[in-house]
Amino acid sequence: MNHAKAIELAPNLHKTTLDNGLGLLVKETPGTKVATVQIWIKAGSVYEEPNEGGITHLIEHMIFKGTPTRKAGALAEAIEEAGGRINAYTYYEYTVYHATLSSRSWDLALDVLTDAVLNSTFDSEELEREKKVVLEEISMRDDRPQVKLYQEMMSHSYSTHPYRLPIIGTRESVSSFTRDDILSYVKKHYTPENMTVVVVGDVRFSQVYSRVKGLMGDMPSSNYTPPILTSEPKRETPQFFSLAEDIKQTHLIMSFPITAFKDPDSAVLDVIATLLGQGETSRLYNQLRNEKGLVYRISAGAFTPRDPGLFEVSATLDNDKIKETLAAALQEIFQLKYLPVDDEELARVKRNLESDFVFGLERVEGQARILGSFEFLAGDPREDDYLARIRSVSQEDIIRVAMTYFSGNRLITGMIIPKDAKAALDQADYTRIISEAENMARHGMPTSQVPNAYLSGVHQFKFPNGLRLLVREDQRVETVAIRAIFEGGLRSETEATSGAFAFISELLPKGTSELSYRDLAIKVADMAGIISGFNGKNTFGLKADFLARFLEPGLQLVNDIIRKPAFAPEEAEKIRPELISQLKQQQDSLPSLAFLTFNRALFQGHPYGLNPAGEEAAIQSFSTDQLRKIYQAHIGPEKIVLTVAGAVKAEEVRDLVEKLFSDWSPAEALPTTTGITEETILPPDPPAHPVIIKEVRDREQLHIIIGFLGTTLTDQDRYCLEIIDNVLSGQSGRLFTELRDKRSMAYSLSSFTLLGVDTGSFGIYIGTSPDKRDPVIEALWKELYKVRQEPISAAELDRARNQLIGQYQLGLQTHGAQALEMGLNETYGLGQDFGNRYVKSLEEVTPQQVLNVARKYILPDHYVMVTLGAETSGAPAESTVTEPSSAETPLEMNPEPVLEKIEPQTTPVDNSGGISLEQPGPAVMSATPVIEEEN
Repeated sequence: MNHAKAIELAPNLHKTTLDNGLGLLVKETPGTKVATVQIWIKAGSVYEEPNEGGITHLIEHMIFKGTPTRKAGALAEAIEEAGGRINAYTYYEYTVYHATLSSRSWDLALDVLTDAVLNSTFDSEELEREKKVVLEEISMRDDRPQVKLYQEMMSHSYSTHPYRLPIIGTRESVSSFTRDDILSYVKKHYTPENMTVVVVGDVRFSQVYSRVKGLMGDMPSSNYTPPILTSEPKRETPQFFSLAEDIKQTHLIMSFPITAFKDPDSAVLDVIATLLGQGETSRLYNQLRNEKGLVYRISAGAFTPRDPGLFEVSATLDNDKIKETLAAALQEIFQLKYLPVDDEELARVKRNLESDFVFGLERVEGQARILGSFEFLAGDPREDDYLARIRSVSQEDIIRVAMTYFSGNRLITGMIIPKDAKAALDQADYTRIISEAENMARHGMPTSQVPNAYLSGVHQFKFPNGLRLLVREDQRVETVAIRAIFEGGLRSETEATSGAFAFISELLPKGTSELSYRDLAIKVADMAGIISGFNGKNTFGLKADFLARFLEPGLQLVNDIIRKPAFAPEEAEKIRPELISQLKQQQDSLPSLAFLTFNRALFQGHPYGLNPAGEEAAIQSFSTDQLRKIYQAHIGPEKIVLTVAGAVKAEEVRDLVEKLFSDWSPAEALPTTTGITEETILPPDPPAHPVIIKEVRDREQLHIIIGFLGTTLTDQDRYCLEIIDNVLSGQSGRLFTELRDKRSMAYSLSSFTLLGVDTGSFGIYIGTSPDKRDPVIEALWKELYKVRQEPISAAELDRARNQLIGQYQLGLQTHGAQALEMGLNETYGLGQDFGNRYVKSLEEVTPQQVLNVARKYILPDHYVMVTLGAETSGAPAESTVTEPSSAETPLEMNPEPVLEKIEPQTTPVDNSGGISLEQPGPAVMSATPVIEEEN
């Protein structure tokens, strides 16, 4: 097919089909400087035969393991050398292979992905290794209670449809697959009529079409017809189930069967999900968390795949509140069938839903994901049609759709409770609660009615009162991000005040002296905005995101919150149990617990060793007066860095800030009230000897961390440490290649580098099977010594350098990231020309410098090792600190030359523009159920 016959579905959006049936979608976004290339294949878990459970996901793992022209690891390495990232994921209906990088290298991404998809060799030895990796992934999922609950819900909700089966497969099915099984499946499903190439970025359609045709135009078509999937029988009896695990909190999930994505009702269901359970103004959140204090968190969502899906509500709560929570949630849901939604509330919900959708389009990957999923699920990739459906939803639509789908007789409820807790619900209770909730809703007794290239062109302003303002104009997307940043956070806490800034960041946006939290939340929602507090290791503050047309009222709210926060005791008492809940959830997340244990041992005596979420005793003791004093001691116009990025004009922003903030006078110096001053914060010394901490938990996996003191934001050694970190990490890194690809020792593993104000850390993390403990530890030390003993290769250095630069650029696509980048660079004194200096500094790093820095920081006699999780042979029965055993003792080293002095470079830079410094880091892993399996 001649590309001239392609359809331009929307400005710069082109769709065509090659003669062999291959689809092509190209969205041109001039000026973005980045591009994403994705190959979408109609090969998901729903197309698997009964004996093929998990084979689609296993193939996704195997696809980058080598072709006739590229060996295992070379595919990922080619993309990472160009500064990009490459990965894949498997969904129920499709598999997606994707790469994102600089737009000048889009054709490289297409070449690499095409080679992988069309020419993978599926080597038998690689397959056996990768099967072990997937088995580790299954173990990791089995250790996550919310994921286990979600999968159990799917198996109860679908009795015949393949949605009931886990995308990842089972241990038995994965273990059984042979190379012939893989080849047979690929031959049947990886055909041109089953594929669509999606490209978004600073590209030209004609060039993309020519290249795609050259690479994939000769693929032969097939006669394979996908199976017609069975429909679910209608269910007329409510069901519930319960699981018991070694956890601290109860998790609840409810579901009603609903329709598919292509049905117009799906847009109405998305509106209902937002109305009920997305955001702090949603009905379930407001009623069950804020008003009644029944849950720690609650949300709602509409799962609308190609075939009929589920409307789901999930919550985290205490076990003794299950009955009340279930009754209150069902009353909120059922009353939608009888009471029309207020016009103002409906308008706000639709604005918020549209805003979330628009913010998702800031990144090219997000745009491509929308195009691909809409094309595969509905046959039309245009987002405008979906947005039009959202805007047209009426009160009558909500009542009709609620009547259609929210039947108590079709409800399934599941829970996972602590194994030592008593069952809180039986079938009689369950049936009674559903009936009473329906009756209350029907007879008009509502339980809630919620009231009516690197950053360039940064404009810098400083006002007479000391306030610093940074503005970046970026007109690509009609959004604006505002960040207000102060020094504080974890670094300003002690054991006695641990968690103060976590508390403050939650309490700060919960009202002002003139607006209650509810009134403030409604104002924010009316502007389709999001305002929240944040805190990190060195800073805290406020972040706000709006559609650009709400810049002025958005800035007004930011000003009011910062200068006149309410610190209302009633709001503090709602936040306090949620913070305690987060601490309990940490105890259920072994990776999080392992990193907390590691940090406390490594940073002894320094605030970085504290728990960023706080300590329960401190959180229980904080009064609002104490929190206000801590807050007031850290703010003032001379202490704030205010940043704005988005579809704005710098001069307009300056004038608005002057109008709003010019009457803010610098405060007198106040005592910090935390006991922390610059004079009292001293960097810790490295451990005097190896510190080995072992803790046993009743779980499937063992989590291991080996780490050392690192360096600071301004130390020149940081660039070499980042290079080392990159050489070890990533799909083409040494750890992945040696421990996962070659030896199948783990599914999750990485190195990490934390750069702080006073000190930092560097180390390795791995999640593995307990029976592999000793060989894994030995293998980790072997990789650490390898970095110490010989220089990295020039190719590794180039790849690491390109990837660090590429990831920095990719990380700045959103206005929120840009605003935080500017603010942290200013706060840390790194300057707004950071990007160029960062690139220059990386380009000056040599292999010898990397070797010297490795020998300086990877100290075999001065490290901390944590092993936490499933019991191993000879492991103690409780947490202990011990002398290292033979398996934990570093290997003998070859004699090393005297350390060569590294001449300091002239300019300090920040590898992430400050962005990663305030992000959770490797200790925090999501517990949210994932229905897409990503390699």
